[in-house]
Amino acid sequence: MADIGQRPIHLLSAAWLCLVLCALVSPGLLSSARAGDGIRIAMITARTGEAGKSNAISFDGARFAVECINESGGILGQKVELLEFDNRGTPEGSAVAARRAIAAGVTAVVGCNWSSHSLAMAEVLQKAGVPMISHMSTNEAVTRVGDCIFRICFTDSFQGSGLARFALEKLDAATAVVLVDVSRAYCRGLAQSFADAFERGGGKVVWRGEYEARTLDVDAVLGEVARHQADVLFAPGGYGDVSALFANTRDQNIKMTLMTGDGVGPRMYEYIGAKSECIYFSSHWSRWSDTPQSRDFVSRYEARVGVAPSDTSALVYDSFMVLKDAIERAGTTVHSDVRDALATTAGFEGVTGTIRFNEFGDPIKPLVINQFRFGGVMFVDSIQP
Repeated sequence: MADIGQRPIHLLSAAWLCLVLCALVSPGLLSSARAGDGIRIAMITARTGEAGKSNAISFDGARFAVECINESGGILGQKVELLEFDNRGTPEGSAVAARRAIAAGVTAVVGCNWSSHSLAMAEVLQKAGVPMISHMSTNEAVTRVGDCIFRICFTDSFQGSGLARFALEKLDAATAVVLVDVSRAYCRGLAQSFADAFERGGGKVVWRGEYEARTLDVDAVLGEVARHQADVLFAPGGYGDVSALFANTRDQNIKMTLMTGDGVGPRMYEYIGAKSECIYFSSHWSRWSDTPQSRDFVSRYEARVGVAPSDTSALVYDSFMVLKDAIERAGTTVHSDVRDALATTAGFEGVTGTIRFNEFGDPIKPLVINQFRFGGVMFVDSIQP
């Protein structure tokens, strides 16, 4: 009985001693030990849910970027560990994923694709002081959340004005119909910036149609569009709603020039095939861009991934490389120092162009106009800021 009674005392003493020793170890030493295991960077976007089909490609781009970084020696002599989080295609899921990334001790976060998702995530990361770069969210409000939030893509105000200039100057458009998915921040912002710039340039928006992608009645919307025969029909949505609307325009005897934003890309052919022909859309980059960085990226991506890179892939790659550059200039993974280094980025030669940030954390870069032609994508024009 005596032996049995002594065991709890020894166990308690050992546990107490362990707690004392842990308390004597400084948090800084513990952080250094964790940091020595690698630098953690999170990729957050949709793998599942409504946005999953179009967003999941971002994870491929992130893996490629991290592999390239690690093969060239990592960052500050340490390997980069990529943490992937599925936001399940919702703003709520994006906020949850951001909290999980913070708990995992990430140095920074890249993502999301959709602006509404990035806005939810940015609120969480800004409060925690964790730097974030959105590779694909163009809504103006994203970087206005705070000084920890950056983006590699252009903004909707520039994209919308650039598309409007193209319609007015290159397509000789005088009238336009604008369709907007009011359930998405991206669509609302881009539609408004296009309409404002189009009318400032002397054009007239003859009708603005509103819908929600989940409950879209294509026939009803296009029936109203047909009543307002204009020169161009601009619908800045995603693959699902834009393909459904544009594929049915001819059935409704709508002969307008069709335009959309960067929410779609070459995969439009998977949705509506030959009906994609002649649609204009904006982009952040063209694989035919003739710079050393772009040519090298295309060559390596195709060799390793086995498919041609999209502008999403290029933007993800640039996001990780800009982070690498900032962390190395900071000489540390301390969040505030990395944030400060990001803010002073200037003259960085990326795949999608020379990158520098303005006071809001937005890059200043050109807009590419493409057209679906002959079963592929044809470069049409480049609109400078």
